[in-house]
Amino acid sequence: MIRAFLALELPAHIRSQLVLQQYLLPVDRRVPPENFHITLVFLGDSPVHQLEELHLALSQFPIPPLQLQIKGLGLFGKDKPHNLHAVVAPDAALSRFQAKLMTLARGCGFALPSRRFRPHVTLSYLRAGSFDRIELESAIVRDAQFRTDLFETRELALFRSVLRPDGAEHDVLERYGSV
Repeated sequence: MIRAFLALELPAHIRSQLVLQQYLLPVDRRVPPENFHITLVFLGDSPVHQLEELHLALSQFPIPPLQLQIKGLGLFGKDKPHNLHAVVAPDAALSRFQAKLMTLARGCGFALPSRRFRPHVTLSYLRAGSFDRIELESAIVRDAQFRTDLFETRELALFRSVLRPDGAEHDVLERYGSV
């Protein structure tokens, strides 16, 4: 079994902008910049044969060029925040692409939950008691105008994720599309 997901990688200059923003925030478990990405489909623990079937399908799947921008910051986990992230600006082409990938993955036998797609880049995983909520929410409001440059992506990546005590380690198994 391989813990896997489909995601968009970020250009180096966007990762740099996110690192600068990340260090302005009062958090301690920062995601390393090499792990910054936009998850489109989380596949979970998957059998190798199923990933191979998905790989064959993705090899024939058109990867559209997407113009994206990050605008603002957010939290997941209403009463108990657990994820601080940079918000990817709403984009109809990205949403359509993500929906098509979900359909493709389900066609390959992946049992994926139905939940609203909220594109984001995780900056920090939050643990209860490791942050001052008022200070964190004030920083998010203070930095509400945070924006990255517009960037284009033409490539989809299939990642493996290995959970370690100090955080997840991600590596690319395959890339689809062209740079």
